[in-house]
Amino acid sequence: MTDIRCLVVDDEPLAVDIVVTYLHHLDIQAINTANNAVEAFQQLQRDPIDLLFLDIQMPRLTGFDLLKSLPHRPLVVITTAYRDYAVEGFEWDVLDYLVKPFSLARFLQTMEKATRALQTAPGPSPAPPVPTLFLNTDRHLTRVEIDSILYIESLRDYIRIFTTAGDYLCHQSLTDFTARLPADRFYRVHRSYTIALDKINQIRQHCAHIGSKMIPISRAHRQDLYRRLGK
Repeated sequence: MTDIRCLVVDDEPLAVDIVVTYLHHLDIQAINTANNAVEAFQQLQRDPIDLLFLDIQMPRLTGFDLLKSLPHRPLVVITTAYRDYAVEGFEWDVLDYLVKPFSLARFLQTMEKATRALQTAPGPSPAPPVPTLFLNTDRHLTRVEIDSILYIESLRDYIRIFTTAGDYLCHQSLTDFTARLPADRFYRVHRSYTIALDKINQIRQHCAHIGSKMIPISRAHRQDLYRRLGK
């Protein structure tokens, strides 16, 4: 993710600083900024940009005016204090719509979406990138390869993510985290567990065995799980 080229456009310096700070958390250094649409237009003509963070309400030209003026647009994320522009924003096929003030966790979801979009964009690629997720762990962002995840356990307001490299505690619900995972590779087998289907060693006594861990499969999920595994 470190090689994504970003442009942050907003007439409020604090709003620019927040996005730049979030990007630095993800180790993204190729960041340009502009405080109005005219300056942004000039930069976009001069420098290649992958991802544009764009405010709507700005002096002289609005964010939508800028989009109208661009024959070729990068991926666009709208950042605004107003929800009323959402419909028009998505009519412009923007990648995401962030309503200020937005949290780091919400920003992280946007960046995961941007990474997937850039990975599938046409163009030469010597090797496919490894799918990853960023975990908000103890006030740090930790990148974890999806392939390394074994299972996730719910602990009330927290979850513990077990991987081949170790485990991580995150303040997030199991439902929300499971939604971030590929549905064809992960399955919630119990109210307290989501598992990686390709990491199951065996199923015995209504438990999925992953390594030395025995994970219960609830009655409500057994039939669907067995169907997905071809039993």
